[in-house]
Amino acid sequence: MEISQKLDKGFQVLGFDKEKNDCLFLCQDINSIDDLELRIHLEKAIRFKADAVFFRKELDRFKPQIYLFDFTNELFNQNNLTDIQKKVWSNGTVPIVCAFYDAEIKILDCTQHIKKDNTPVYLASLGIVAIAHQLYNEQFAIKIKTGAFWEELENKNKFKFNSSAYDILIEWIKEIIRQSSNSKDAFRNRIVKKVIIQSIMIKYLEERKDENSNSPFNKKYVKKYDNAKDFVEVLEKNKLVNLLEDLQRDLNGNLFEWSEEEKEVIKLIDLSSLSEALKAYKKPEEINNHIFELIRFYEFSFIPVELISRIYEEFLAGDDDEDLNQKKKKRKEGIFYTPSHLAQLLVDESMPLKKYNEIDLSTYKILDPACGSGIFLVLAFKRLIQWWRLQNNLDNPNPKALKNLISLIYGVDKEQQATKLTAFSLCLALCDALNPRQIISDLKFIDLTENNVLHSDFFIDELIPPSENGEELLNEYDKQKENFQKINNIKFSLIIGNPPFSRSGSIKNSIKTFWEFNFTQAKIKIPSKQIALKFLLNSISLLEKDGLLCLIQKSANLLYNPTSKAFKKAFFQDYNVRQIFDFTHIYEKGLLWDNGARVATAAIFIQNSNISNQKNILHLIVRPTTQVKNRISFEVDDYDFNYINRQEAIDNPYVWKINLLGGGRLNQIIKKMLDVQNLDKFCTSNIDILKVGEGAGGGKTLSNASFDNLKIDYDVIDSYYLESYNKLKDKDVYEVPNLLLKEDVRLPLAINNKKIPFSNEIVGFSSKDAQLLKKISSYLIENNEILQCFLLSTSGKLFINKDTVITKGDIMNLPFKNDIINSFSDIEKVIIKETVSYYKDFLSRRNNSIVLEKISSKSFKKTLLNFGEQYINVLNLLYSDNEKRFRIDEVIEIYGGAYIASIFKYDDLKEKVKWGETGYINLHSMMTFDISKYLSSKRIIRLYHIKDTIVIIKPNQYRYWLSLSAYRDADKSIIDLSKMGY
Repeated sequence: MEISQKLDKGFQVLGFDKEKNDCLFLCQDINSIDDLELRIHLEKAIRFKADAVFFRKELDRFKPQIYLFDFTNELFNQNNLTDIQKKVWSNGTVPIVCAFYDAEIKILDCTQHIKKDNTPVYLASLGIVAIAHQLYNEQFAIKIKTGAFWEELENKNKFKFNSSAYDILIEWIKEIIRQSSNSKDAFRNRIVKKVIIQSIMIKYLEERKDENSNSPFNKKYVKKYDNAKDFVEVLEKNKLVNLLEDLQRDLNGNLFEWSEEEKEVIKLIDLSSLSEALKAYKKPEEINNHIFELIRFYEFSFIPVELISRIYEEFLAGDDDEDLNQKKKKRKEGIFYTPSHLAQLLVDESMPLKKYNEIDLSTYKILDPACGSGIFLVLAFKRLIQWWRLQNNLDNPNPKALKNLISLIYGVDKEQQATKLTAFSLCLALCDALNPRQIISDLKFIDLTENNVLHSDFFIDELIPPSENGEELLNEYDKQKENFQKINNIKFSLIIGNPPFSRSGSIKNSIKTFWEFNFTQAKIKIPSKQIALKFLLNSISLLEKDGLLCLIQKSANLLYNPTSKAFKKAFFQDYNVRQIFDFTHIYEKGLLWDNGARVATAAIFIQNSNISNQKNILHLIVRPTTQVKNRISFEVDDYDFNYINRQEAIDNPYVWKINLLGGGRLNQIIKKMLDVQNLDKFCTSNIDILKVGEGAGGGKTLSNASFDNLKIDYDVIDSYYLESYNKLKDKDVYEVPNLLLKEDVRLPLAINNKKIPFSNEIVGFSSKDAQLLKKISSYLIENNEILQCFLLSTSGKLFINKDTVITKGDIMNLPFKNDIINSFSDIEKVIIKETVSYYKDFLSRRNNSIVLEKISSKSFKKTLLNFGEQYINVLNLLYSDNEKRFRIDEVIEIYGGAYIASIFKYDDLKEKVKWGETGYINLHSMMTFDISKYLSSKRIIRLYHIKDTIVIIKPNQYRYWLSLSAYRDADKSIIDLSKMGY
C-alpha cells in the first residue's frame, strides 16, 4: 500500500494511517488483496471512483463505513463532491465520505441528500495543519471501527438517518399519487401507483450509461416515439403505453406486463404530475412543488434494485385484496416485510462468500417458502452471482450464465401479487448484473412465475378442496396444488425467509391434524397455532442432506412462551439447531421493523444432519444501539455470544430468557430457585382453606397506584368501576379477607377486607385464615427483589410480548421458601440486585437505558473501583496466596474517553489505584503491540501479554463495567489463565 506524502498527512489527521491493511484498504490494491470479500467491496467502491474504503467488522465480516477520495494535487471543485454525495446517498452504501485535498479535508454526511442549492452536506472542513477538531481528529478512525463514534451524544443528534433514499422516494411517490389519484376509483388508483413505480424502473434503465456515457435505452426506445429526447418527453407525448408494450415484447418476463384494460385506463390518466415530478431530476427551475423537487437529489443509476422492489412492495403488495386495504391485510396476516439490512445479515450468514469454492452452482437450490416481495431471493441471487464470479476469476457472467443462476431460485407465496413482485425483483437484480448495452441488446427474461416463483399456499397438501362457491375456487385450488408439486420433490441446499407470524387457528379448510406435528417421541401441537412455526417444521423436510434452513420466527413462541415447553423439548431433541440470532431486544418501534411494527423475533439456523452433542448451540443476542437503530450495523460483543449445551436446550426452558439478561452465573441462581417449593405447591398444600384465581375478564382493572401502602385505594372503586362488572359472573376469590396481587413484575399487592370485584389482571388469594394471607404477603414483600429477578428470568411474557406484565402462571411459579435469601452467596446477591436495578430498566427503556450511557464523570471512579474489586475478588478466591494477590493498578480513559482500560497486577504490593489522563500514550508505552488491531473485530479485550498483568479494555458504557460484567470477565479470565497453565 503506497500513497502520496500529501494523502498520508491527511490520513494522519483522522487516524487512518494506523489502520492501513487492517480496516483501511486502497482500491488500487484490489488485485493484490487475498480476502475475496474485501475485493468485492473495493470493486463496488471503484464504481463510485473512490480511492480507498474504511471498514468495520460486523459478525467477523467487513462492512464499509467510509469512502475516501484522493483529490491531492487537484483544485477544489465543489461540484465533484455534490456528484459524489448524490451517488453515495442514492445507493446507501456508506454514511460518510472523506475527500482529501492538499491543505484540507472535506467530510460529507451521506445519510442526507444534497442541499437545495445543489451543494453537499458537510460534517467538517479540516485544515491539514490546523488545531485538532473535537470530533474529527486522530481518534476518528478507531471510533468508527469500534462503533463508538455513533454512540457519542453529539453524533446521535446530528445524523438524519430518516432521510434515506428510500424515505425520500416514498414521500415523492405519495405526493404524485395524491395529485394523480381519484379516491373513488380503486382500480384506477392502483394503475397510477403501478405506472409511477414502473417509471422509476424505466429511469433506472435510462440512466444506466455505456462506456461513452451514452444511454443505450434512449437510443433504442425513446427516440422512436416522435423523436423524444428522454422518458419525460415520452410521457408528455402520451406514448407511455407504446413504450410499455415494446419493453414487454423485448424483455419478456412479465416485467412490464399490462392487461388491455389497464392500458386503456393509462391512456385516460393525466400523467402531468408524474412528468412534472420527473422534470425536477434535470430541470428544477421548472418546478413549483417542493416535494416534486426531491427527485433531483437522486442518481437513478446508483439506486440499489432492492430499493425499487421495496417501493413496489410498499405501494402494491396486498393492494389487490377487495376486502382489506394494505395495512389491515398485513396486520391481519401477521406480515412484517423484512428490512434489507436484516435480510442481508441472514444471507451473509447462510451463504458466506468465503465458501465459494465449496459450492456446486449446478445443483445449489434456494427456496423461500413465503417469499413476499422476494428480498431474500434477490439477495441470495446476488450472492450466487458473487460466488460465480469468484469461481471464474472475477469475470462478469453473461446473460446465459445469469439465467442458469436464476433458475436455482425458488419461491412460494399464496398471494399471486407477491409472486409477481418477487419475479419483478429478480429480473431487476438480473439487470443490475449486466451492463446497459447487454440489457438492451442481449437480454430476454424468462417468466419466473411458471416454474420458480410459484403462486400456491405452502400448505396446499394439508388443505381440504373447496366444496362450495363453484368451480372457480376449485380450479384455483387445483392450480395451486399443481404449482406446489413443482417444488415438492426438490431438495434444497438453503431454505431462507420470513414467514408470517399470525396465529392462524381460524383456518377452516385444513385437515384435522394440521396443527399437530409428529416428533420422534411424541405428537405435539404447535404452540398458539403459530403459522410461522408450521412453516418452519414443514420446510425442514424439503432440505437436502446437510442443507441449511434459516427462518425468522416470533421469538415468544420459539423460545420464551411457557406453553411451548413440550414443543421446545421435542424440537431440540430432533433437529440439529446450529445457532439462533435473537432480535428480541430490538423489537420496539423503529429499531428493527418498518412501518411502526413491534414484534420480538429471532432467526433460527438448522442443518439437516446428524446431531452432535459435542457441539453447543450459539444463542446470539443483538442489543439496541444507535448503530442498530440507524441500520449502520448489528452491534454484538463478547457478552452477547451465549453457547448452550444441547442437553441444556432440551431440559431448561428458561435458559434463553436468562441469556437475554446476560446469562453467566444468573443461570445457576435461577436453578437454585427452581429447586425449591413454588407458590403453586404451597397453595395446593393449603387447598382446604385457600382459594386462588384471577378476577373477571372484561371489567375495569386496578392500576398499580391503586395498591397504596399494602391497601387498596377505595376511592378508585367508583360507580363506573362497579358498573363494568354488573354483567360479569361473581368469583370465589372476591370473598374477604383476600390478598390481591397485580400481574406486574413489581408485584403490587394489598390485603383487602372489603368485597370488591377485580379483573383478570389480578390474582386473588382468599382465605378466612388472615395469618396465612399475611404469611404470603410478607414473603412477597420481603423477597421482592429476588422474586423480580426470578420473574425477569423466567416469564415468557414479561418484556417479550408486554412490558412489565406477567401471568398468573408466572406468579404461581415463584419460589416460596422461608429465608430464601440465605440460599445465595454474596456474589449471587449482587447479581440479583443488578439484574433488577439495571436490566429491568434496560428491557423497559431499550436504547434509552442508563446501561447504554457513557459513565458520568461523577460516578466514574466509583463505578470502575467497584468493577475492579468484584473482578479481583473472584480471581483471588483461586489465585491469592500468602504473598501475592490481584489488585487494581491503573484505570485509563483511551481514544478520547470512548474506551476504558483497567489494568490489574498480581504481586505483593499495596499501592493506590492510579487514574490515567485521557489519552492512550500511557497505555501504549506499556504494550508491545497496537490495541487497535484487536478492536477490529472485538469491543471487549482481555490481554495477558505482560507477566503478572491483566489488561481489560472495553467501551465507556455502564453495562460493560457493572458487577455482572466483572463476574463474566473474571470467569473468562480464569478459563484463559488455566489454558496458559496458571
